[in-house]
Order: sequence, then structure tokens, then C-alpha cells
Amino acid sequence: MNLIQFSDDEIRDEKSIRKAVERALGALSTKPVVLVSSMGDTSRTLIEAGEKSADQDIVLGSALAEGLRTYHMQLAQQVTSAAVFRETRALLTSLFEELSDFLKGLYLLEECSPQARVVLSRYGERACAVLFSQVLRSQEIASTAFYMREVFQESEALREEVFALVEKGVVPVLPVSLRDSVSS
Repeated sequence: MNLIQFSDDEIRDEKSIRKAVERALGALSTKPVVLVSSMGDTSRTLIEAGEKSADQDIVLGSALAEGLRTYHMQLAQQVTSAAVFRETRALLTSLFEELSDFLKGLYLLEECSPQARVVLSRYGERACAVLFSQVLRSQEIASTAFYMREVFQESEALREEVFALVEKGVVPVLPVSLRDSVSS
């Protein structure tokens, strides 16, 4: 199993996504597990959206999140096939609806704690995991994104699931925040 990690600077636009995917494709023989950060300035913008929501400016917080949704959707349309884009759009829509609910919660609590900031930045990682996995699927490479709500699994169970996928020839794509759960 070969961990391949991409930083936010390595995945920020169509060109860099294609380059990162080519790197992953070049490593198929080494059974890669892909770890992704948020794309570009996504984490910073998500945290700003959370802070604005907690400061009772839910309109600006929501507008920032909507801008990120649009950004991710446009990139998905550019880098995935038409057939895969429909599924990608549905996955990203669900994820950004969850984010919207989280921002409403911060608005109601009137607080954006350090833990909330971590959760916000992970939304960016999760969106990137979906997008990267879907690009691989557009290339007819079996891939699975681990993007569900904070991936509530024990490290050992997650590691076993990832290992089983790798053995089947599936490329797992995980948020970089799960790195410690899969490396050992």
C-alpha cells in the first residue's frame, strides 16, 4: 500500500487536478491510497463562513459556502465525464447541504469554537475526496471516496476497510485528516 498525499496547493484548479490524477494513475501498480487536503483556499473560506455565521451574519456565511459549492461544481463539470458528473453533483450537493446545516448551527450557538473550525476545514477535505475519486472513476479506475460525516470508524476498522479495497484494486481517496488512521 502506497500513501500518496496532495496538499491544498497541489489541487486547486482544473490543470492541477489533472496533474494530481496523472500522478495517482502512474502509481497504480503500487496500490495507492490517496490522501487529499482541501482545494486551494477552501479551508480558509470555510472557516470564514463559520465565523461570519457565528457572528450572526448567516447571509454572508452562506454566500461564502455557496461560492465554494459553485467552485467545486464547476471544477467537477470540467474534470469528470458527463455520466460521472451527475453522480458527483449529487454527492457534492448532499455534502454542501450538510455544511449549510452546520453553519445554521453555528449561527444559533453564536460561537465558532476551535473544534468547529476543524470540522469546517474537513468539509473542504471531504469535498476534495469526492471530486478526486470521481475524476478517477471518469478515467475508468475503480475508486471510493471516504467523505461521510467525519468517517465515524475506529482506526483499525477504517484501516482494514482501506486495505481490503486496495487488495481488490480499488483506489481509496481519503481526507488527509484520516492519515493516522490508515498509516501504520
